[in-house]
Amino acid sequence: MKITNYEHTGLNKIESWIEKNQIKRLDERSLKEALKTINISFIAEEINRIQSMLLCEIRASYVQQSQRYVTMHRKAYLLPQLEDNDYNYAKKLTENSFGLYERMSKLKNGEFRGRPKLENYLHLITIEDARYILPTSTKTNICVTMTGDKLYELFRLFNDKKYKYVFEDIRREISLYLPGNLIKLLPRTYNSDNNKDLIESLYHDDLFKIESENNLILLSQFKNLDLQVGLGALTSTQSRTPSETLIIWGDEANDKSKAVVQRVLGYGHESIAELARTTFGIMCSIVTYHQQIRHRLPEIFRENLLNLILDKNRPVVVPQMVKNSIFYDEFLQLTEEFKAFRLYVYEKYGQDKAFFFLLNCDQIKMVISTNARIDTTVLSERTCMNAQWEIRELAIKKLRILRKLSSILYEKALPSCMTSKCKEGKLTCGRQHEVESWFAKKNQ
Repeated sequence: MKITNYEHTGLNKIESWIEKNQIKRLDERSLKEALKTINISFIAEEINRIQSMLLCEIRASYVQQSQRYVTMHRKAYLLPQLEDNDYNYAKKLTENSFGLYERMSKLKNGEFRGRPKLENYLHLITIEDARYILPTSTKTNICVTMTGDKLYELFRLFNDKKYKYVFEDIRREISLYLPGNLIKLLPRTYNSDNNKDLIESLYHDDLFKIESENNLILLSQFKNLDLQVGLGALTSTQSRTPSETLIIWGDEANDKSKAVVQRVLGYGHESIAELARTTFGIMCSIVTYHQQIRHRLPEIFRENLLNLILDKNRPVVVPQMVKNSIFYDEFLQLTEEFKAFRLYVYEKYGQDKAFFFLLNCDQIKMVISTNARIDTTVLSERTCMNAQWEIRELAIKKLRILRKLSSILYEKALPSCMTSKCKEGKLTCGRQHEVESWFAKKNQ
């Protein structure tokens, strides 16, 4: 891997400030305060997907190469250092997954323009579905832009005990670009597994409720979302207190608050929707988990990745097109081989090297907290027909639940063609009337 296109604004000033004041140690809050108006940008080229997923969890701004552009050559993946026999088996296993990916997503003969459509694939399996068999050792490129205070989280991740080997190369490369006296102030050791059992005991019951067949659950919400938001909306526009307003509204409080919410949202003042919060439990593939964290705004607790390695019986996500194909048994057999091998790697080498053999189709559990403004933005993108099928199914499930809590707050949490016009341009599905009809029936 390599770091390219590195650029910063303000680090020279930080370097001079550290030298001038002879700073040898600085607490986390003070260091972040000093760095938060610094801007840093770089491209991490040819890293693997476990590295990129963990990088994205620090919630900096980024754009990542789509897996539709995975290439079938010997340098398309990045494996950990293992003993020769183990490395050779890891290589064979990985190349088998790449070979299956290539065969499943093979195109028909003939010319076509632009992005392939379903009918262009020989076995009616799209690249998006075929990629479920790829391991997290698959290479990718990611462009990152962050404020300087994110360097603290970045180096805490780099030096996390269980990820230290995973980020060995990236840590070395990025350190070449940063002032040495700043690096000395950043975390050099960290163990995210401290208090792991204590934290997981807090989330145990919530995570236990989530399973493959029941993969999205509303865990908690404010009692009356419309009332919560309606009172908030009036707070800035009247002299009386919210409690006085409630007394005046009396038994009509619910209807009055709904009317206020509808009117204020109609003005375009969407910030009031942030007062409505919900918490869901979700179980999905690593593919879809990565898409969840792409939005950067939700607060997410995800289970330890080690759980995926230790739980050999956890089912994987198999796209329906793969289930209906001649590749189904081969797909499942290969996932079982990966499960067995990564458990072997974990027991012999440790979890950091086993992470390289997670698969896109592996399922992970999370608890996610959002507000109505975020959900409206995310769901309007993810309920679109062009959204990846798994995240679209989850988005529609979530929308059904949220609409029962408030039909007003989530009124625009729909594909853009339902509220204005399609935003997909030349990539439009061309099925706007069908989409409108389908959502209209579901709303009824």
